[in-house]
Amino acid sequence: MLKSSLIKCVHFNLANQTLAAQMAIARRLHSEPFDAVVLLHSVFSNQQYLRRFLLWTVAFHDAPKAFFIGNEYKLMPEKIRFCKQLRIKLLVTQSKDERVSSLYKNALGCKVACVPNTGIDPKIFSPTTPLQNRPNTIGYRSNPSIWYMGNDEKTAITDWFQANESRIGVKVDASLSPSDRFDAQGYAKFLNRCRGQLGTESGGDYFELTDRTRKKVNAYTRKYPAATWTEIKSLFFDHYGPSIPLRIISGRQVEAAACKTVQILFEGRYNDYLKPDKHYIPLKKDFSNFDEVMQKFRDDNYCLRITKNAYDLVMSELTYEKLIDKFAVHLESIL
Repeated sequence: MLKSSLIKCVHFNLANQTLAAQMAIARRLHSEPFDAVVLLHSVFSNQQYLRRFLLWTVAFHDAPKAFFIGNEYKLMPEKIRFCKQLRIKLLVTQSKDERVSSLYKNALGCKVACVPNTGIDPKIFSPTTPLQNRPNTIGYRSNPSIWYMGNDEKTAITDWFQANESRIGVKVDASLSPSDRFDAQGYAKFLNRCRGQLGTESGGDYFELTDRTRKKVNAYTRKYPAATWTEIKSLFFDHYGPSIPLRIISGRQVEAAACKTVQILFEGRYNDYLKPDKHYIPLKKDFSNFDEVMQKFRDDNYCLRITKNAYDLVMSELTYEKLIDKFAVHLESIL
């Protein structure tokens, strides 16, 4: 945002919790005529960094406030209360689902907009190795699925490809272990070492502003640490009733597209950016079309076409510059 041609931005680092640092921020907020106050995901995703008197300094500032809400699957009652305290005028969600937006609007009475947080830095993620020169490898790095979100897809897709490695004749380099993760530069190199990448939509299928199900699942797994996903699914999700999904495109998909790596993804919406057979190879969640998927993966012309389409998409719509331009339009509407 600091480099945006549309927004002149002064940034504050809330990670410095010293009294002197917070006083300096408060003084600038009082003394300079800011048109808006923008709070990024990091202000309150896993914990709240805007605290004590600085919280109330922002709350009573006359400028309209925008908040990029992060980790929209936990601490939701606290985040809604935070938004009310600050009198947020624009809430930026990662979900494009109108049902999610409606819940936020009803709870807060503010404008709600969708801007993905999955921007791409082309200086790091780029196609340095042509697809035809890469090893016949399918890669994947992620974290295990969080059960209270209502699915175990990351584990399922990893286990399936690992179990079928010898049958399909393709090396599978997939891991959900934190010790196998990369930094940004290392991940870009990994993507360029692989012909293909696995993936799923981020998020869950049971969005709540109450954290009701998350708390119940966490309480159950604390009491029964040996519980399995099958058990959790049966107890908490099979009879849940009507639900609202909060499924979003992941940075992993955007970064793989920027490296022109073939993506084998579970079917999904992906914020309406990625389209099956145009930007990725669609895999059914029951793996019933697995043989067809592998046939497409071996088709060089098909793979070159979808990787070019995906690359063109992220370069035209999902660079940080493009996403900030999109946000600037929404911000202007509350000024």
